[in-house]
Amino acid sequence: MEIHLHIKGQKIGPLSIYEVRESLRSGKINADCMAWIRGMEEWKPLRDCDPFRESMEVTLADASHETIIVTEKERETIDQAYSAEKVHGPRPWIRLWARVIDFPILILPGLIFLRAYFGEDKLNIYMGPEALQNLLEQNQTSQPSMITLVTITSVICISWVITETLILSCFSTTLGKWILNTKISDAKGKRIRPKSALLRSFNVCFRGCGLIIFPFVFICPIISYFSLTKRNTTSWDYTQETKVNHGDLSVLRIMGAVLMILITQNIFGLLFSSLESPVNASP
Repeated sequence: MEIHLHIKGQKIGPLSIYEVRESLRSGKINADCMAWIRGMEEWKPLRDCDPFRESMEVTLADASHETIIVTEKERETIDQAYSAEKVHGPRPWIRLWARVIDFPILILPGLIFLRAYFGEDKLNIYMGPEALQNLLEQNQTSQPSMITLVTITSVICISWVITETLILSCFSTTLGKWILNTKISDAKGKRIRPKSALLRSFNVCFRGCGLIIFPFVFICPIISYFSLTKRNTTSWDYTQETKVNHGDLSVLRIMGAVLMILITQNIFGLLFSSLESPVNASP
């Protein structure tokens, strides 16, 4: 979400919702400041814009110090809300490591389906250790057909999108994001809706990873990285008006992330190890 402000006769922007909220909290602007957000037909005061209507920032900006009476319980609630929305920057590497943890989990249903569809022996030829060996040896006779490649890619992408949609809709985070203290929400900070979760997951798979098709699987993440660091958001979060909230990382969370990476990356090994025939498995 990009916000434009009209301050002292000058148009300032685009600004992120985090920057505007911080300006309200610090007193640099007030709730009467005229703003324009993409999709609006005209400029409106911040207090009348959806992301800020009845928000805590507007309430505090409107009230004077003498009229604010905060109980201890309310203070804890405010501290928790501010802590949850604390600006940490885009943190692209945190997103990457969360994706490394999540990827094997998200495509696991697809791999199980492919195992049943192709059979154990063929799946090993297409995706298992034998496939890697044939690729290194440039064995063209064992390469899968174009139809097979399309089928494998489609199943993996569909598994990714559907599984992530279900998880985000229920928990607003995934295992990798949860371990790294990251959550997904809508522009108002509420739980992301199933439709938005579906569109976001598809765009991550399509725009962010190029549908796992070479060379787009390498090009798209690079483009997304520069977009994230420059605009403080990705194209899919901007389109769906979703935001990624990063919390503080403790040593325990970092250690848990490293351990979970080792565990999830072995999912492939555990799946394909059972595909080896008894002859190949024998000494």
